[in-house]
Amino acid sequence: MSSVSSSTPGSAGSSRWVIVACSFLVLFISQGMTLGGLQVFDAELLEHLAAVSGEPISLGAFKGGLSIMFATAGILGMLAGWLCDRIGAKKLILVGLALLAVGYFQYGSINTLMDIYIVSALFGLVLVLCGLMINVYLVSSWFTKKRGLAIGLVLAGTSLGNAVFPKLNNWLMSFGTWQEVFNWVAWIPVIVLPLLFFFLKDSPSLSKAASDSGSAPTELPQLSGYTLKEALLSRNFWIVAGIAMCTFYSILAMSGHTFLFFRGQGYADSVAAWAVSIVFLGGLIGKIISGYLAESFGRKRVLITALGMMLVGIVTMLLAMQSGAKLPLWFGLLLFGFGWGGIYTLIQVLVADLFGMLALGKILGAINILDTVGGAAGPIITGIMVDQTQSYVQPFLVISVLLLIAIIAASFLDMAKGVYHEFDPDAA
Repeated sequence: MSSVSSSTPGSAGSSRWVIVACSFLVLFISQGMTLGGLQVFDAELLEHLAAVSGEPISLGAFKGGLSIMFATAGILGMLAGWLCDRIGAKKLILVGLALLAVGYFQYGSINTLMDIYIVSALFGLVLVLCGLMINVYLVSSWFTKKRGLAIGLVLAGTSLGNAVFPKLNNWLMSFGTWQEVFNWVAWIPVIVLPLLFFFLKDSPSLSKAASDSGSAPTELPQLSGYTLKEALLSRNFWIVAGIAMCTFYSILAMSGHTFLFFRGQGYADSVAAWAVSIVFLGGLIGKIISGYLAESFGRKRVLITALGMMLVGIVTMLLAMQSGAKLPLWFGLLLFGFGWGGIYTLIQVLVADLFGMLALGKILGAINILDTVGGAAGPIITGIMVDQTQSYVQPFLVISVLLLIAIIAASFLDMAKGVYHEFDPDAA
């Protein structure tokens, strides 16, 4: 484990909370528009593609676009981590939001599956440039104490965006065609670009404002951290990566099919859109609360608890499907989302806590490659299973097994070897 002098301001006044607000806004838009917001168009797109091609479109092939998006994000993740370590996050975020607008304008003129695959690859690049990893890197560089809370607040933007955009898009479709809605919503990232240009700052070590301030106070006299090679040789890295793969498969298999699943259960489109929102609203609460709880009760305990909630949630949905009970189905969905929110926050906090800031961009990029393998597989494998069985029982069983594996893996995390543990033993 290596050490370098730190220039991270542990107490940068209000500036670091402005960064939290900016990153929250970025994830609200980038995640909401690329994930939850797209689902409400599924039925219209399937009908449109079938009409243009003259033959039915399989759900597995259609959801292949979502898999391509996450595969692209995984392949390019290391590049983003490398760029972040060198030029900072701000430039990448601004370019990513601009490309998001381009992708939405393109989505309005889609006619073939290949069109969807091309735009999905573009959205994968968007997730690399202004998605989860970049914003976690940025916020982690501004915080040591209260890092869990800060990251939890930022990641709440993903859930809120994924809760708001499905309802927004569904509402807008009452005023125009799906093509027009894509063109309208495309202007949202364009509008926020000037705001972020003026208020978003890079990490203190790269920020000119920070270097001009003379002597910045530090919480940690030295910034200890693992190199990428050291991280790859550690057991904790592969445990975190394995948990990320299992949970990303699970949440994207679920969230990518929530709308169609609830339509298949006999609910109207407007109600199915609410189901998508409920998953991410549960995640919103989970992200905020888990960040606070992780500071008070330790990362590992809260991590295992959140994984257990996801498992109980999916099992409850399975049992409700078999019995035909309505209320347990919705309760299981909310519990699943709540648990996922906790995992989503804690995985990001764990990477920074366990491996430090020395090569955080590269390490996040490496884990991003592995977790997007799971994320990319989730929607398409689920779609193939549904095509073959006309049921979500098998896909939900797969999710249950993967979550059980993640719980077992989490129990083997060695928090005592984490960088953050050196300065705050209670983090374990």
